[in-house]
Amino acid sequence: MEAKRTVQPKGTTGFKLFVFPIIYIFASLPFFITQGLGNVVYFILYKVVKYRVKVVKENLRNAFPQKSDKERLEIEIKYYKHLSDLFFETLKGLTFSKNQLKQRMKNVNQTVYDDFYSKGQSFIVVMSHCGNWEWVCDMSQVVCKQQVQCVYKTLSSKGFDWLMYKIRSRFGAIPMAMEQTLRVMTSNKKVLTVTAFIGDQNPSSGKNAHWSYILNQDTPFMNGPEKISKMFNYPIVYLSSTKIKRGHYLAHSEILIEDPSQYGDGEITEIIAKRTEKEILAQPEIWLWSHRRWKHKKEK
Repeated sequence: MEAKRTVQPKGTTGFKLFVFPIIYIFASLPFFITQGLGNVVYFILYKVVKYRVKVVKENLRNAFPQKSDKERLEIEIKYYKHLSDLFFETLKGLTFSKNQLKQRMKNVNQTVYDDFYSKGQSFIVVMSHCGNWEWVCDMSQVVCKQQVQCVYKTLSSKGFDWLMYKIRSRFGAIPMAMEQTLRVMTSNKKVLTVTAFIGDQNPSSGKNAHWSYILNQDTPFMNGPEKISKMFNYPIVYLSSTKIKRGHYLAHSEILIEDPSQYGDGEITEIIAKRTEKEILAQPEIWLWSHRRWKHKKEK
């Protein structure tokens, strides 16, 4: 049975005519050139514009009070270099081949996916904003026998929302906006699927969120993966990323939850939160520190 696909956002004519051709030119450049451009972007972002430097410093100070100023500064510098590379790496999703992708984003534990396929079992993948999550979405449909569905948050820019859908769906994955998740998953219930969620996505408010204590502070987590896994009785696999060198990553997958019905309210989300923390601590410089992750405060 063929999966039902979502409709690509329309975008804007101006973006497609004037912005997209420029983006495509950058995406078509060899990696050694885009990495050189990444060095320039790093200098502009960090040294000139100082893009969210105050946010990054505050986040690192709160997350790692035990580290020295020198240690936090080292993470900060490495983070901005990673962020600059990430911009061009994401654009490369428009042009690179399947073979190039498999060389640069290697799925270490492919047997996890193959075993579920053999059992005829759909499941959920939860990952974080570590490494290059866009390449994970691209890579998944290249190496997985199942239909991959990637949940994303709609961008305010119609042009870039159209662009990101185009990149994410290039190799056959089905991108679906958060508000479409339940409808699309229900429509594709009879299809073997892997549905990917970003587990550390910031909730719109802290009111109905699950609160976990990670990185030395109260942190709100969306409980969508937990609710969906229980609703469909889908196991949960956690996918963590490791950056080997510039433009090269390893994706590690592990079964986190085998039977969601055995867990009480909030327990699965707490497990996801703690696993996310473990991933961040392993290589902190590749997590999204410029995100205002702690703008919501827990009510006392």
